[in-house]
Amino acid sequence: MKATWLDYVLSTLVITLLLVLSVGVVAAAVPLTRQWCGDYHVLVDLFLGLLSYGVLTAVLLRVMLRIRPMVPGRHADNSAGFTYWKLLTVTYRLGQGALRPFVPVFLQPLVEVLYGCRMGADVALGGVIDDPYMVSVGDGTALGTASMVCGSYIADGVLTCGPVRIGRQVTVGPNVVIFPGAEIGDGAVLMVGAYVMPGTKVPPGETWRGNPARKWVQPAGKAGIATD
Repeated sequence: MKATWLDYVLSTLVITLLLVLSVGVVAAAVPLTRQWCGDYHVLVDLFLGLLSYGVLTAVLLRVMLRIRPMVPGRHADNSAGFTYWKLLTVTYRLGQGALRPFVPVFLQPLVEVLYGCRMGADVALGGVIDDPYMVSVGDGTALGTASMVCGSYIADGVLTCGPVRIGRQVTVGPNVVIFPGAEIGDGAVLMVGAYVMPGTKVPPGETWRGNPARKWVQPAGKAGIATD
């Protein structure tokens, strides 16, 4: 993936806008922080600036996606869709980085929701969600340590993006990777290290494993076997 002059211009404009707004929030709050925190107000102002930047980034991202949603499909490296995706990615990753000091692991699902992920109740998130605005996760699902849910990937200079739907009560094991277009049915289990390839549909209640992931069958009293 190569960056063009347009990428730098658009990213600079967006980051500058967010910084100006964040500084404005901090400046407006300085009289209060100085009064309440005394000599420590500078530290409080710094954290307020980071928090403001993260929240304002989420607001801007949602406005951008409301005006122009990211279109699923394939986008060449010189296309408007690819350029727009790069701008969205820079925007939300910097925003999430600004919020990181405030977010313990059990609040991470709230951050993903803030940036557009459709997430149910009681979700345990131990991994990473890329392109959260492309991802939906059902109630009670657990995403294991170092798992990755990808709303996009790049191969041979072409961006492919698409929605990822993960149902209710799904168990996603550690180091699992789920690619764009995948659908995981309710109650399914993805075992450690499974790679769910683009467009794969895992039926409800099934257990899948491997790279690429395939259904795992374990007859009573016998070792499990993988099936095509």
